[in-house]
Amino acid sequence: MTTAPDDVVRHLLAVIDDYDIAACDEALARAVESLDPIVLVREVVSPVLREAGDRWHRGQWAVVQERMLSGTVKRQLHHALEIYLRTATGPRVLFTTLSGERHEMGGLMGAVVAASRGYRCIYLGPDLPAAEIARFCAHQPVDALALSVVTAPEVIDVAGQLAELRQGVPARVEIWIAGRAATLLARQPLPDGVHALPDLPAFLERLAQLPRPNGDVR
Repeated sequence: MTTAPDDVVRHLLAVIDDYDIAACDEALARAVESLDPIVLVREVVSPVLREAGDRWHRGQWAVVQERMLSGTVKRQLHHALEIYLRTATGPRVLFTTLSGERHEMGGLMGAVVAASRGYRCIYLGPDLPAAEIARFCAHQPVDALALSVVTAPEVIDVAGQLAELRQGVPARVEIWIAGRAATLLARQPLPDGVHALPDLPAFLERLAQLPRPNGDVR
């Protein structure tokens, strides 16, 4: 099998049709090894997860098939993140989601992309209260806090949680909002130092603006 992104997506969907989780894991592992992380997340992971969700909504897939795919994706992304972090020496970026936001794949994909570019990424998983995020930042310095927001902002009170975060997290730490809801958030006033990043290029641009430690020329 080739590792052309479209072929990988088709193959992943086909093997999950057959409930073949081993073949899914093998194909994703090959894709992680051979594709640039940006290509991996933009042209393989994002479309295959979107199609998996659509198939479930249409009744073409059982819940267990969607879970098989998402679980395998999560496992392979974690593995990729561990590998990239071994040599990362750049600014520290914390990835998590706000309380009530259980969609974590966007944050995990962002962490993999950033780590592959030399950033020291800390991934804390989803659904973390603002007070706990601030507690971490008080004990471990970070240069930026990246939050993935997929759920409608009013449902989980993103505005209130951001205000609490901005009070609890040091002012020098940038707070980034990415994910499907970022476009909505970009249309409204945000606290100082909070930036809505509507797409991957905006995320990469913001990463590049973080000051590098002395001697790091990546």
